Amino acid sequence: MPDQRQLSLFALDCGATNWRLYRSEYRSGASAPELLGAPQPSPLTSFVDRRLPAVICLDPTGAALDSFGEAAQGQLENEAQRERVRDHFKPCIGAHLEVNPLPHQKRHTHAQALEYTRLLLQVVLEQLRQEKWRSAVFDDRVVFTFAYPLHWRQDNESLVYEEFVRMVRGCFPEGFAGLRFVAEPEGAILSLAHNRLLASEPGREVALIIDVGGSTTDLLAGRVEPGCERLEFLGRHGTAFGGGLYDAELAGMIADELKVPASALASDPSAMLSLRVSAQRLKESLSRQLLAGQLKHVPQRAVTLVMRDGTVYRRSIALDEARFQEATSRLDGQFSTLIDTALEVMHLQESGIGQVLLVGGGAQLFTLVRHLRQRFSPGKMLLAENPEEIVVQGLGLEYGAALRQVEPTIHFPAQPGPAGAEGSPAGQAGAWSLVAADGLPFRLPQGLTIVGRGAGSGLQVIDTKVSRLHAELRVSAQGLELVDLDSTNGTWVNGKRQGARQAQALQPGDEIVFGRSRFTCIQETVP
Repeated sequence: MPDQRQLSLFALDCGATNWRLYRSEYRSGASAPELLGAPQPSPLTSFVDRRLPAVICLDPTGAALDSFGEAAQGQLENEAQRERVRDHFKPCIGAHLEVNPLPHQKRHTHAQALEYTRLLLQVVLEQLRQEKWRSAVFDDRVVFTFAYPLHWRQDNESLVYEEFVRMVRGCFPEGFAGLRFVAEPEGAILSLAHNRLLASEPGREVALIIDVGGSTTDLLAGRVEPGCERLEFLGRHGTAFGGGLYDAELAGMIADELKVPASALASDPSAMLSLRVSAQRLKESLSRQLLAGQLKHVPQRAVTLVMRDGTVYRRSIALDEARFQEATSRLDGQFSTLIDTALEVMHLQESGIGQVLLVGGGAQLFTLVRHLRQRFSPGKMLLAENPEEIVVQGLGLEYGAALRQVEPTIHFPAQPGPAGAEGSPAGQAGAWSLVAADGLPFRLPQGLTIVGRGAGSGLQVIDTKVSRLHAELRVSAQGLELVDLDSTNGTWVNGKRQGARQAQALQPGDEIVFGRSRFTCIQETVP
């Protein structure tokens, strides 16, 4: 008799600005799981308007969370607490591998961004277990699906994707099998097709999906195959552009209106976090009204900013369309250039675009919608309902979707790696290891290894002089690199203290000291 158990699937879209959670119910069958109804929002008590602000406040030791979500966001108003607040950390995951990372991608190190994501994910999972699962453990009756940006898997030999997956798996019991990882564009396509938003015209005109997030924008182009609503992949382009950049520009405008000296902001950079929250809320209020076709009232917000030295800046800030465009026109120009570049990269003619679908957490920005309507005509441009939830809805569909899988069609062609990357010729250097003072070796895997006192570290060093997040080691085809993570007692290589957050290439035989613990680098030679 076939297994007819009911399964619960929780879909998590861990965005740069907000996290979203959906739940789907499936019945396991002989051939494929059967979806029981459409995916539905499944917010927890910490979610606000079905979204959880991706903000955490560390405790005084920096080892755990003091608060998260809206509660942590509220700490931005407290000048004594906001230095412990961390937000917008997703853009920093993998940014160390970018050739020219933008300022918002360098706010935290890659290791810190992964750690902050882990801390938030752990508390969300525990809250979900208590509120939605009501069981001692997650077992084989539950599946979790996580979204990830496509470039994490397509670029840099999938190192960023693999490190993200490893971090997520570490938040679940060892051996838990119910984890799935779905590319964000695949989730968008599945959701749009399920809701019959992908046009299926006899002429098979090109559909352009624009996913605007808090920090990145991905464009995906394809033709819809009549009758099966499957997207025939034509091309993809993405870049570090998102709705959060508008918040940063508006925060600068607010700082100018409050007459906060640049020197004061330089000495108290956490103050800008508080201003960005005010900017985001003003922006969203203005956009909602303009997208509805009428500005009934100019959004206003009383902003009070208390600096670390006790100085108080207070003023009512109003944001109308003219002031918004004055502050952000540079970004509107970047968005226009982004569309130009994407069409060129994907070898598409603007006249051949038959449908433009705008999705993502940053999609409900009136200037972006207006630009696309003017460029492609209002009849071709569609702003999906609840565009910020399109991807997470698709995650809930992917597990048992009747549609043919889309992800294999959106892989980039394989790019040749560095010479010798496919194998190690005779006599070529091989795997790296660190050998402790007691002679015990620790073999370093490809990609990132965190060194620290914390239990979640890849290389845990039990030493009171070692910070919880002390350093990171990266193994790639180019060799082994070390980065000190601004540790309290420093990281030393051959007797020289390393600069914080500065990459240092290591050689076989180099001696590394973390706190009071010594290690020697060795590299195997393939015979």
